[in-house]
Amino acid sequence: MDLPNSCLPHKPADINASYDAAISENPANRHTSASSRKKRAVAWHTKYWAPGRTLRIAFLNGSQAFKDGVKNAASNWLPHINLKFDFVEGEVGDIRIRAEPGTYWSKVGTDALLVEEGPTMVISDWMLQPKLFAHYVMHEFGHALGAEHEHLHPEANIPWNKPAVYEAHWVPEDADEDDLRRKDVDERYFNLLDPSEVNYSSYDPKSIMHYEIRQAWTHGDFQIFLNFVLSEKDKAFMAKAYPYPEETSE
Repeated sequence: MDLPNSCLPHKPADINASYDAAISENPANRHTSASSRKKRAVAWHTKYWAPGRTLRIAFLNGSQAFKDGVKNAASNWLPHINLKFDFVEGEVGDIRIRAEPGTYWSKVGTDALLVEEGPTMVISDWMLQPKLFAHYVMHEFGHALGAEHEHLHPEANIPWNKPAVYEAHWVPEDADEDDLRRKDVDERYFNLLDPSEVNYSSYDPKSIMHYEIRQAWTHGDFQIFLNFVLSEKDKAFMAKAYPYPEETSE
């Protein structure tokens, strides 16, 4: 079966280092929930960059067409956030992009600061379909700005036909929960985010951060087509994460 391209989840190996980097960058990333759950060594935190700052975004490789395509697509976020993007060449950048065929992933927000060298984002250089390419760029930049996958939203109630999804991803029928291929599928599609550990608005099937969900993978009449533009909730979510200073009257 021809599977849709999907970005790989990239979680930090050290949650304490992730917390320290996030708070150092933006003190507002500190946990603000009243939840008493303590499942991790430190409190849950957001991973937003400091509003008002300029993110240096380095291209580690790629053609000029690739770089121009990334710049154009990523700029769709800019009208909705109090950040600037400064695209540069070379090895130094807050975000570092590598072109790699058939691969998509990004560190989430300030977790990019934990990567001392090499890419913090990888985008396929396959550009035969500009609309699709732009989707993946906006999706990965959503992660780079601190957003998680929308289909893993705590309130998502997708009627999954799990055996069909496992079969499509070549997971053996007798695979147990420790099977690596099954664990990968569970991580990509089924393991919803803990509501006590994420900052979220209402579930948005139109989000650029949502995977394509095929009809054959669900029960009943349910499917999600790939979204090619930022939704209104995408814009509102990021505007709240990266606000402009409030105007003061004299």
